[in-house]
Amino acid sequence: MLKRKVSLIVTMLSFCAFLLPCLAFGHSLWINVTEHAPAFFPKFGAQTKTYLGYGHRYPLDDFLPADNLSEYTLIGPDGTRKQIVPVSEKGFLESVLSLKDPGRYVIAVATKPGFYTMYVDEGKMHHKLGPKTGLKGVIMSLYYEQYAKSLVIAGNSDAGDYRKPIGHKLEVIPLQDPKRLRGGPGNHISVQVLFDGRPAKFCKVYATYAGFATNDDFAYATTTDQDGMARIRLSHWGAWLVKANLRLPAPDDMKGKCDELNYTATLTFLVP
Repeated sequence: MLKRKVSLIVTMLSFCAFLLPCLAFGHSLWINVTEHAPAFFPKFGAQTKTYLGYGHRYPLDDFLPADNLSEYTLIGPDGTRKQIVPVSEKGFLESVLSLKDPGRYVIAVATKPGFYTMYVDEGKMHHKLGPKTGLKGVIMSLYYEQYAKSLVIAGNSDAGDYRKPIGHKLEVIPLQDPKRLRGGPGNHISVQVLFDGRPAKFCKVYATYAGFATNDDFAYATTTDQDGMARIRLSHWGAWLVKANLRLPAPDDMKGKCDELNYTATLTFLVP
């Protein structure tokens, strides 16, 4: 009997050791864009396409069901918001965006919040997409929210402010225009991470570019300072993903449902 318990504990610890990195870096949400800087024509405007990324492998991994979304929005240079409707509710939720005015656009996506619980019952590991209420043998239980943004600049216009927060609970704000940056040694971009509209102090920030890895590895990792600021080394040109992850203990009114709050926010952009 003792041998069986020891074996179960070893199995649980091994599984947790495997799972924890996944929780730290993925199942993440991000936005892929075919043209971050499409040409603008006065008569026709500009056009680009988006594909939602979800999982552990940037730029494409798993499928996200359309009914998991709480927001899929295009924010224009003047701040006008328009709902994005995917071409299909299956697959990578592709959308075709027609941009009528030159300037900076933000694509904003959010999933519906939820709970995830891992627990042991009768010697078996179980996973529940729900709170821990009424369960025994709980190994971990968290409440999560996921947000994503992507930057698109149509033509050479400076209309629109990419540094203006759009109101996500956790949000990554670029402090330089990526279109004017370059990838390679000595090049950086600064970002500010906001939580509830205020600087997210000592928040984990990860960054990578398309083609760097085929797993959860990131090209760069850092932590925000007391002002929510982080500086990221742009070691390569191309499409970049910046991810912020904030984990907080559950407040008193949620301790019966989960042990932790987990917020993630991503920003994708192109470095020429």
